[in-house]
Amino acid sequence: MSDATLAVELTALVIICLVALIANGSLFWIVLRKNELRTLLNMFVLNLAAADMLISFASMPVTILTVASKTWIFDSTVCVLFGFVTIVCFISSVSSLGMIAINRYFYIVKWQTYNRTFTRVRGALYAALVWIFSIALASPPLLGWAEYRYIPGKSYCFVYWQSDVHYMYFMIVTCFFGPLTVMALSYFKILSFTRNHKRQLATLRNRHASKETDLVSSSAGSITILRISAEETKITHTLVIVVACFIFCWAPFAVTMFLDVYYPHPLPRGVDFGSLLLGYANSVFNPIFYGVRNASFRKGFKELYSKCLPCLKSKRTVPE
Repeated sequence: MSDATLAVELTALVIICLVALIANGSLFWIVLRKNELRTLLNMFVLNLAAADMLISFASMPVTILTVASKTWIFDSTVCVLFGFVTIVCFISSVSSLGMIAINRYFYIVKWQTYNRTFTRVRGALYAALVWIFSIALASPPLLGWAEYRYIPGKSYCFVYWQSDVHYMYFMIVTCFFGPLTVMALSYFKILSFTRNHKRQLATLRNRHASKETDLVSSSAGSITILRISAEETKITHTLVIVVACFIFCWAPFAVTMFLDVYYPHPLPRGVDFGSLLLGYANSVFNPIFYGVRNASFRKGFKELYSKCLPCLKSKRTVPE
């Protein structure tokens, strides 16, 4: 590896690591500080942010040290621990996205049962189950089904898929295609539901000059009106973007998994390590999407950074 390539890789890793830590840490600060943001949905959003923070706090710094040293400098126990934590965070991320999709589905489509299905206690239980599920699926290599090993092409420790391809297929089905199927079905149902009711209400829109969309459904001879605010609709669209971003960032990594197993030659360093960098970058994008597209988060970010950055504070205090 040339010095220029090394410098580029280290610079990219350090930037991604720092931005991910700051952005996801800010997300926690904003939600925990503002009562109106302490919702069940945001509980799952923080679950996702926790996985991103753990990756940027534990996984990325070790990768930075490994890239700088051009070899694995720790013992095998640290390698196993590092690989285990990394895959737990990955599973937790995709599982949290699946749980968020289910939450949105019940909130919009099955709204009659939402308050019963998603209580505070149950929400906390669902969030905990995400981590229990993640730890359980990451544990087989510790028990002999596949193994954690240093991967030179990516400069980090992860599951060595060649040790047992059956575990690779198991993980792809349960941790990638399974949650993605749940997300796709949930958001498809949500979009179909809102589209159908908007058509039914086309004649009523002129009479309702508000920022809300009235969704009308008939049951047992009565009409129930469910109001979904424009902000809630935008939140759902934001979550769809987050899912699309997750697929975009981690799909190349999944492809390299297959290539590592079946391609007879080592992958080029740029392809192998680049897929890891793109996956790491996903930890940066999630809080940015929330901050840009959600008014409450955007306001929270401005308030937080105005205390840290004098230039933002001066802009807020300029008299009109």
